[in-house]
Amino acid sequence: MTDRVRVGVIGTGSLGTRHARTVAERVPKAALVAVTDERRDVAEVAATLSPETVHVPGHPTLLSDPAIDAVVITTPNDTHVEMICAAARAGKHIFCEKPIALDLAGANAALAAVSEAGVKLQVGFQRRFDGAYRAARDKLRSGKLGEIELVVATTRDPSPPPAVYFERCGSFFADTSIHDYDVLRFLTGLEVAEVHAVAATFAVEDIGTLATLDTAVTTIRLENGALATITNSRRSNYGYDVRIEVAGSKGKVAVGEHQQSRFETLTDRGATRDFVGSYWDLFEQAYVAEIQHFVDCVANDTEPEATGHDALRALEIAVLAERSYTEGRPVAASKLR
Repeated sequence: MTDRVRVGVIGTGSLGTRHARTVAERVPKAALVAVTDERRDVAEVAATLSPETVHVPGHPTLLSDPAIDAVVITTPNDTHVEMICAAARAGKHIFCEKPIALDLAGANAALAAVSEAGVKLQVGFQRRFDGAYRAARDKLRSGKLGEIELVVATTRDPSPPPAVYFERCGSFFADTSIHDYDVLRFLTGLEVAEVHAVAATFAVEDIGTLATLDTAVTTIRLENGALATITNSRRSNYGYDVRIEVAGSKGKVAVGEHQQSRFETLTDRGATRDFVGSYWDLFEQAYVAEIQHFVDCVANDTEPEATGHDALRALEIAVLAERSYTEGRPVAASKLR
């Protein structure tokens, strides 16, 4: 066990800077020693989070530092394979935001590099570290709710990202729906047998790519015959809306009460309450917990809970959804294996 895990952050946009702050301020076992970003100005801001932190010009410089034990990768989606492979070759343990890759060939290449280097890889599926999701998982795995029969889930973002985002994010299924695909496996412990997806573009300019789809419904048959329906949208207008319920033969669990505070206003015109505004508002503690877990795994030489295998399986479901949408028919998971 090491005294402190020395961490570098590659990519210091909004989420990357939040991860850097978590390392610097909320994980006693870690030290934020270096940051880098293709935008020098945002990296220099992140470097002010700790007196121990330096800004370095580019990820090759950061990865070449022998004092760095582990890296947090929050670069654009289309760079994840390159960054994972480079970090693995440099002998760094890796936390990488989802998706692990934009296609299965890239995902398998990244996992091969990690395996060959013998380093750890954790992928940023933060819902696995949310207290409500973990409690739901434990209840379902206890068997007290019987055989799983039906799952209904949704993720709806308040508004679409900037147009430039679509150039590097991959498909809507791999960028947005993938969180629900991962949670489906996490909660049920079941693999997917068949996927049927339909999708449309309502909120952004439709340029005919899978990236600019902004609304989708994925229907999934699980290996035990249970059914799941997942709806996703890049526009809700009212806030960040994430919910799931899993029904078994003896009852159900549900996650998704999104009142920001317990404050309500009641008048003769009705009742109003606030609503969660962003992913950070809803999952702040989960984002912190996943970084704490990663650092603990590096310090104690244990394996992460959100593994590269989990990331590959979630991406496989996204690829099945892409194929189903494109071909206009259900697609069996066996087609990928």
